[in-house]
Amino acid sequence: MSERTDALYQTLAQLTALDGVSGFEQPVVRAMRDALTPLVDDIEIDTMGNVYALKRGGDGPRLMISAHSDEIGAVVKSIEPSGFLRFDTLGGVIPALLNGRRVRVGGHLGVIGCKSGHLQSPEEQKRVVPPDELYIDVCADSAAEVVAMGIEPGTPVAYHSPLMRFARHDRVCGKAIDNRIGCAIVLETMRELAEVDLPGDLLATICVQEEIGLRGAQVAGFHAQPDCAVVVDTFMSGDTPDVDRYRELAAAIGKGPVLLLANSAHMGHPGMHRHLRSAAERAGVPLQPTTLVGKAGTDAGTIYLSGHGVPTAGLGLARRYSHSPVCTLDLNDADGAVAVLCEMARGMQSSLDLSFLGDGSSGRKSSQA
Repeated sequence: MSERTDALYQTLAQLTALDGVSGFEQPVVRAMRDALTPLVDDIEIDTMGNVYALKRGGDGPRLMISAHSDEIGAVVKSIEPSGFLRFDTLGGVIPALLNGRRVRVGGHLGVIGCKSGHLQSPEEQKRVVPPDELYIDVCADSAAEVVAMGIEPGTPVAYHSPLMRFARHDRVCGKAIDNRIGCAIVLETMRELAEVDLPGDLLATICVQEEIGLRGAQVAGFHAQPDCAVVVDTFMSGDTPDVDRYRELAAAIGKGPVLLLANSAHMGHPGMHRHLRSAAERAGVPLQPTTLVGKAGTDAGTIYLSGHGVPTAGLGLARRYSHSPVCTLDLNDADGAVAVLCEMARGMQSSLDLSFLGDGSSGRKSSQA
């Protein structure tokens, strides 16, 4: 593993160890604030929990690089007299992956209970139990014991699935890789550029509540008013036996960052695609141009609608088994993403063409930083 890849692994391990389901991102926001503060000139957290870390540069365009801090999970809905918990899911939780899972409830170990296999009928063994029929067992014998643990309605629930390495140490799996790897990439980019004089401002933004509707990014885009943006997020992989690479999804782990050309929430801006491709070429990093329309969206879907419109591109990290506790990722793709972002930030000159047509005929001047 390269020095950068190892640094990304260490950061990812620290960030995935934190629980930050949508609406309860405080541990992740705090960690990102503390890590970014010595690297930038100004840092701010808005009332929603979005983090803005600004490194000032010259009169070139203000580039925002963004990732989201939240993960899918659940929230306690009620406590039964016997001490079992009922819950609501948050984000794109897959019901078939819930039964029998270990979770953390407000930091306490719990398991999503299931009827003993010896007592299940053949029909029950085949059935996917919906979340509203499931319960969480924290091994308390009464509601009062649960409350004494500090668990109450509104307490967040996260998967308990620590980051682990495969025999190939550059490949890892665990919970919350979506999108703590994006946070790690943004942080590593700011670390590598901390002592570099940039031609324009660089704004690292960490947004909340992506998994429940791109909510934090909607506020962040208006608040930050960048000239252009790159949203870093994970992306589905099409390299497993149950996916057709050509008919469904032309992306694979270990083949470089994904250039997300179009998805259900965002059509990538041609000007940003030009400059992202150019930065990747200069950095010697292969990109995987991919579309996925009608299936998924990222924070780019709201950032690009901010103000008069923000030229925005999506940079993805292919990962297998999305929205599961065992998302699987190749850290070399993250290494490549950092290289591309660093090269892009170095190239944001005041003469940069962010126009739609690619001929400089934009009604908005890129020098507005």
